[in-house]
Amino acid sequence: MLGVVGDWIRKLEVRLNRPLRPLPPAQAFWSLYQEDGRALASPPASLQEGGPCDLLIAVTTYNRAASVGRVLAALPEALAALGRPLRVRLVVLQDGAEGDYGATRELARGLFGDRVTWLTARERLGKKGYWKAYQTLFLAARLLRPAYALFLQDDLEFEPGFLRECFRRWDALAKDHRRRVLYLFASADDEPEGRWVRFRRREAEDGARLTKWFDLQGYFVDGAFFELLGYRMFPISERRWRTAHYSSGVGEQLTRRLFPRASVYQAHPSLVYHGAHRSEMNPEARAARSLDNRPSGSG
Repeated sequence: MLGVVGDWIRKLEVRLNRPLRPLPPAQAFWSLYQEDGRALASPPASLQEGGPCDLLIAVTTYNRAASVGRVLAALPEALAALGRPLRVRLVVLQDGAEGDYGATRELARGLFGDRVTWLTARERLGKKGYWKAYQTLFLAARLLRPAYALFLQDDLEFEPGFLRECFRRWDALAKDHRRRVLYLFASADDEPEGRWVRFRRREAEDGARLTKWFDLQGYFVDGAFFELLGYRMFPISERRWRTAHYSSGVGEQLTRRLFPRASVYQAHPSLVYHGAHRSEMNPEARAARSLDNRPSGSG
């Protein structure tokens, strides 16, 4: 009975976009991670220095050192293609110690210097703990106060000009003062009637369509996105994963909390490509839907 009541309270929290019970303190999330082999009890110094930034790039990775290395190596060219200087901060969350990331961490530091924070979970969080990883990213955003943020997963591919095109499409939506998210992934089997919320998508400005939902492969937000969400995630019930193919619940929670408080758009055509790798987090769902939107012949 208590579990049912707890689930009802969680659903109400999401609908109201505010906590109805005390949330875990920030220390509970920092303590899940270590930096350079040192366990954390508070935010790392690398996040407490440097002041506000123009763009936060947040990358999550698990057991894909080579793949995330390719993502990180492609970012400087994408940033250079913008044609304007930005104060950029890179935050990488590595979920546990699986995989040899030593060379990839050095690559990140070589590319971004002291603008990179690389945190490794002391124990794997996995699908059930992904909301905790996101809470840690939100805490980082609260410290860095980015004007914009780009969220990427470790198995994406993109063209060198994707970030320039991302800003172009975002700016084309400027008349909508409620725009908070541009979802960068699109595929042929996207749900036209909405995912997690009922909303028939419609075409917007060139290169975007209004969907009201988004998922986590890759997306772009502004600083008001974090403010609207209070820089916090709500805990997700363990009861969710009685069904094996259910996802982490993070994309669903964020979509439901933003609806109908904000506008969420989807880039179309897609700005990121996905699908070359087996899912490490949710293989059951990936077996039913591949999420492979790569151009024909690229696989």
